[in-house]
Amino acid sequence: MAKKIRKPESERLLEYLIAMFLRAETDIINEIARLRAKRLIDYHTVAALERVQAILNELQTESWKYVPKMIEQTFYERVPEAYRLLQPREKHQAGYYNARVLTSTQHAVVDVLVGNLMGEIVDACNTVDTTLRDAIIGPQQPGAIHNIALEISAGMQAGDPRAGLPAFVDRLRREGIRAFTDRAGRDWSLHTYGSMVLRTTNRQAEVMAVLTADDAHDLYQISSHGTTCKLCAPYEGRVYSKSGNDPDFPPLADAFGKVDTAGPDILSNTWLNIHPNCLHSVYPWTAAGRTPEEIQKIKDFSNPAKNPYSVDPRTQKQVEAYRAKEAARRRWLMDYRQFEKYRLTIPNATPKTFATFQKHKQADDAKYREWKRLYREANRESDADID
Repeated sequence: MAKKIRKPESERLLEYLIAMFLRAETDIINEIARLRAKRLIDYHTVAALERVQAILNELQTESWKYVPKMIEQTFYERVPEAYRLLQPREKHQAGYYNARVLTSTQHAVVDVLVGNLMGEIVDACNTVDTTLRDAIIGPQQPGAIHNIALEISAGMQAGDPRAGLPAFVDRLRREGIRAFTDRAGRDWSLHTYGSMVLRTTNRQAEVMAVLTADDAHDLYQISSHGTTCKLCAPYEGRVYSKSGNDPDFPPLADAFGKVDTAGPDILSNTWLNIHPNCLHSVYPWTAAGRTPEEIQKIKDFSNPAKNPYSVDPRTQKQVEAYRAKEAARRRWLMDYRQFEKYRLTIPNATPKTFATFQKHKQADDAKYREWKRLYREANRESDADID
């Protein structure tokens, strides 16, 4: 019987954090669904918003607890692994046992990554909170939260016992809970945005753990994946110079992209990754033990003058494999958005967890078909109300 390989602690922490975001968004959806299902108004709406705020506060508190652990653990794990091939076994083992002692530079990097990631998480939670409050009660001035109950009560006295709720629920069904809008104008929900920034920061920590392990080492190779995206494909497998000063290899800034495009080709002026959510890693590279022919081959492959970045090196099979992987991811996201819509439209019929909903959908059983029927009926009734 094959021995089960235990996941690294940093990977388990990453998965736990991503699950936290998924759970938080599901809890928020369930809270709004409960509000709509019971046709609650007045102070109940205020209480619902306060419960949403409590969910977001708990998410931030848990993130502050686990984000530093994940990033530090990534440094502890990646340093000995990255240098295993470059160092004698005895030196490698000693490095592993001493890996818990990070340098001052590495501690500074950890602090920056933690601060950046927590800033993203706090901003996302604030956006969710503002989105929900604006959708229910309209844009508010500072301090106006105390007047929420009065405003909703005014709608109740005007003869509308569900003031604001139908339009709000319809908006959520269409758009989801927006946590971030990127430069292309695309909205990201709380759990998709949280997953992206967590994975991106975790990979940046892995990269920086390797690049800061040995200040004297300059040459690094970006890993190669069989199913990679069009953005990454031209950069993977090449050897780069961390300092940007090696005459035979391009600067690492070419792959990571420069924050200041007119600035120097130094690591601190890069994004520390090819793109957000990128899964590529870097490893130290040395010419030791290689033949002159092997060294020249990697130099030619790495040289953008001989092997331009504009050329996509992937085979048709690799492109198709990548598309299949992305299609599976899109299906997962579409399933979750469907779950959100069903929870908001028919909250009393739909299960409270996405896992249960997805299990029945994949089986296409009687329960799932009944949910589809109820959802369509509810939408027809909603359209009739609007008319």
